[in-house]
Amino acid sequence: MSKEQMMSFNSADTPSSLYLLVDEHAGGILVPWIKYSRSTGDYSILEEYLDTAVKSFLYNGGKGKLVSISVLVKRRNKERNSQLGALRRKKGRGKSGPNILDDINQDRLGADDFLKALKILDGFSACGQKVFKYRELVWDIEQRGRMGENLLHICLLHNTADMNDLAKQIVNRFPKIVNDIFISEDYYGLSPLHQAIVNEDVEMVYFLCKKGADVHQRCYGSFFCADDQKASRTDSLEHEWVDLVQNTRYTGQMYWGELPLSFAACTNNQDCFRLLRAFRADPNKTDTNGNTVLHLTVIHDLPEMFTLAYNSGASLSIRNNLKLTPLALAARLANKRMFSLLLECEMDIVWRYGNIVCKAYPLVEIDSIREEDGDLNPCSVLANVVYGDKSSHLDFFDGLLEELLERKWEAFAKRRLFQSLFGYLWFLLVFYIAFATRNVTESYEEEGDSLPLNMTDFNDVIITVQHLSHFESGRNEPLQKHCHLWNYNGGKKQMLRFCCEILTLLAVLVRTTKDIVDMQQIGMKRWWLAMSAFPEKVLHKVSQLTLLLIVPIRTACFLHPVMLLLENVMTITVVLMTTMHFLFYCRGMKFVGPFVLMVYKIIVRDMLRFLLIYSVFVLGFAQAFYVIFHSCEMAEKNYQEEHGLHPDDDYRGKFENIMNSPREALMRMIIMSVGEFGAFYKNLNDCKSRVALQGKVFFSIYELLVTLMLLNLLIAMMTRTYEKIAETEKEWKRQWAQVILMLEQSLTNAERTMAIYSYSRPLRSDKSRRAFVVRLKSDKKDESPQEVEFIRKRHSIRLSFSHIHAPIVNHRDSSAI
Repeated sequence: MSKEQMMSFNSADTPSSLYLLVDEHAGGILVPWIKYSRSTGDYSILEEYLDTAVKSFLYNGGKGKLVSISVLVKRRNKERNSQLGALRRKKGRGKSGPNILDDINQDRLGADDFLKALKILDGFSACGQKVFKYRELVWDIEQRGRMGENLLHICLLHNTADMNDLAKQIVNRFPKIVNDIFISEDYYGLSPLHQAIVNEDVEMVYFLCKKGADVHQRCYGSFFCADDQKASRTDSLEHEWVDLVQNTRYTGQMYWGELPLSFAACTNNQDCFRLLRAFRADPNKTDTNGNTVLHLTVIHDLPEMFTLAYNSGASLSIRNNLKLTPLALAARLANKRMFSLLLECEMDIVWRYGNIVCKAYPLVEIDSIREEDGDLNPCSVLANVVYGDKSSHLDFFDGLLEELLERKWEAFAKRRLFQSLFGYLWFLLVFYIAFATRNVTESYEEEGDSLPLNMTDFNDVIITVQHLSHFESGRNEPLQKHCHLWNYNGGKKQMLRFCCEILTLLAVLVRTTKDIVDMQQIGMKRWWLAMSAFPEKVLHKVSQLTLLLIVPIRTACFLHPVMLLLENVMTITVVLMTTMHFLFYCRGMKFVGPFVLMVYKIIVRDMLRFLLIYSVFVLGFAQAFYVIFHSCEMAEKNYQEEHGLHPDDDYRGKFENIMNSPREALMRMIIMSVGEFGAFYKNLNDCKSRVALQGKVFFSIYELLVTLMLLNLLIAMMTRTYEKIAETEKEWKRQWAQVILMLEQSLTNAERTMAIYSYSRPLRSDKSRRAFVVRLKSDKKDESPQEVEFIRKRHSIRLSFSHIHAPIVNHRDSSAI
């Protein structure tokens, strides 16, 4: 986006008298005189215009005036709501309180003393406990331009030699105007210093800073807001900044971080950045999202600017509002280049011998286990990469993270996985025995003798009352008809069933209790995030809850025969869902895991889209053929009456309606879509109605659209998904990593602490901080310029030699990190 397109004067249709001085086309009464002054060197006439025509636009003749923040926020909110539809309008929150300035004449007070007194009255403190609720402005807010700009802003928008000279004359004449800001919704907070940085005018930046420009002025305009946060912008009368929804991916090219130093970094203007740092601009100040300069260089993928900011004092340990450091943010955004550079910044060299280098990487931001207390760290690099939804996240499973996962696998994951597998096999064996030893004969007899479920019969009520009366009187013979599963007196087989059912229930209760404890420890949201990555595990959890529900269902068997049927249906469903849990263990195997993943991806991506389109065709054609076959049935009855035939007679060309209900028509369409259309076409051919020809036409269309086109389209979609996953070997690594983190979640804090101590070593002399130590062969040709610079400037032998004998992880190539 060009700088000419970045801002437009057409933000509103209301003209302003400001444009008589300088308009959007670089015209106006001041333009000829600035050209005359530059050509002759005589600025007297221009200064006279500034003292007369321009001075009338200023508060107190250019001395400025304090304006309540609530007044500016209300104007901004009103402008935003005028741009939005009625349903999207939002009112400002909070209370503005009394305006102290209403009863004070600012013209007759000393600026410095008055400002100090006002801060005390307003409760402002130097520690930042409260926000100062007043802003000093020079240009009258009622005489601004369409974008809330003043004359100085217009000059810098044009960015020509004449306009820049005029801007300097304005600042020299009215020094306080240097910190005047735009007050519109789109550009609120944009200062002349921001504009000079965007213009890449280092000379103007230096001039404004020398004249007292605020190097920490923040720009809150929606134009410089992340795209996915613009719809959530709301105001509060208690502060100047805009409230935003914090869950963001920082989309958009114009999110530049509000501060002038961040603007210089995002525009990759190194000269302006150095100049602002010389004027004590703080690189660790944060914007509304909590992002510092380093965060923004990661978002915009600027490694050179990151190096400059880091070397000038920017901190790597500051977290934004999402609790992400720059390293973790690079992992979440799947920016591998910035991630590698950040790793080199945090890395310590233990020793170097020839081309062999031993490096230590602090685990505080990398590992998913907190080194302080063993709790889980959902904002870690490992968690962001493993649960990331981008294909570029797969590139991170080389080098350091892969080695870390292998160490976790050896430390606890392999053992825990096999323990879980053996426990699952034991549970499955006991459950299958309990299911196989059920008295199936009595169940079938009962289901055959039970009354139809879709009919209303007073015999149902009579039978229920009889069962209740027999239950109360203690006679159990009628109960055995519907509640035979409570009878365990059938010898060793039934006693075995009783024992297995008890063991199954105990296992389910223990597992459910463990899940509840895990939810309380790590939080429901985090527990579900890990669980949702494994559909087969979710099915297993649902099957366990269903098993618990079977107990009250069986207890209520005497109420109605439907209870026995309901229990049988639930038990069969549990068998299917419990067996699917085998796929969870298959995902941890390299030769089976990719195929399990393919099945999931095909179901989620291809089958759902296919079924959506397929259902439209099937439902439409099913209803059409139901009407056609109903017409054929009426025509067949008329034919039988005309020829004196009985409906039970068998004769040549007799029509039989195979679609006697909408539900049957739907099933016939599904069967026909897989190629079984012989019986369907035979009946359609025997139809004696006039709509038979229409039915044959519909039949041909259905075969072409559904049987040929849609099914072959599904096959092509599944083939594409299969080939795409087969080509990506690293996709299995992500599934394997998810299994490891899932098992890690089931550990206690003490167990996780012992695990991290087993694959890490103390960092330097601080035993509370842990580092992951690797040894690799390095090639000078493969090292990036940033890495060479960091090694030369910063890295030294920082780990105690007493820790060098610790187990080391080997790398084959340094380029993998």
